[in-house]
Amino acid sequence: MCFSVQASFAAAGTLSIISLLSIKQAHEKKIVPLALTPLFFGIQQACEGIVWITLNNGDTTSMLHLAAMYGFLFFAGVFWPTWVPASLYWTEQSHKRKQILSTCIVLGTIVSALFFYSWLLQTTGAVVINHHIDYPVNNYPFGITHPLLSKIGTYILSACYGLVTIVPFFISTIPHMKLLGITIGTGALISYIFYITAFASVWCFFAAVCSILLIFVVRNYKKNTVQTDR
Repeated sequence: MCFSVQASFAAAGTLSIISLLSIKQAHEKKIVPLALTPLFFGIQQACEGIVWITLNNGDTTSMLHLAAMYGFLFFAGVFWPTWVPASLYWTEQSHKRKQILSTCIVLGTIVSALFFYSWLLQTTGAVVINHHIDYPVNNYPFGITHPLLSKIGTYILSACYGLVTIVPFFISTIPHMKLLGITIGTGALISYIFYITAFASVWCFFAAVCSILLIFVVRNYKKNTVQTDR
């Protein structure tokens, strides 16, 4: 998590337990990917906890630090843009909605590739700024040096990321998914306004907390979900 070592590992442990409870309550295989989502958030938060420890010890070059840093960046920039629409696609029962979500998967895969190249491969390392961790990139994105073009490129990438990680919740017909989308979107807005320098870290915290709601979605999936072609 973005605030401290203790908070990171507390979040990792809590999310892992939530995910295990969700998996236990998953009565259908198609809901298991959603039930696994808090566990993946837990692994991501554990990675950032290790980054906190290594940075506090002045370590920016060890294999442990690099593995944790790139592990966090992998989840934040590469994994979620594809996983979110894919996990909702597997659970969706409306044929029309599945078609839309399949398009989101394709877009998410493209976004994952763009962030892999522009962020994961180009980061200059992890740094602590105002009690948060930032993963800066020189001339972000894609080495663009012109200030205006760089800002436009950043906005486009951010919009694409938000599109594939938030909009699928509003496409899904599974009960309570829209509420989850609203809470994650609100977290993104708050993170962008108040924590822009550490946006990725803070938003991932909000999203991780929101993922706890998935235990209720998984628990009620079989009871509340009906066949539909809406």
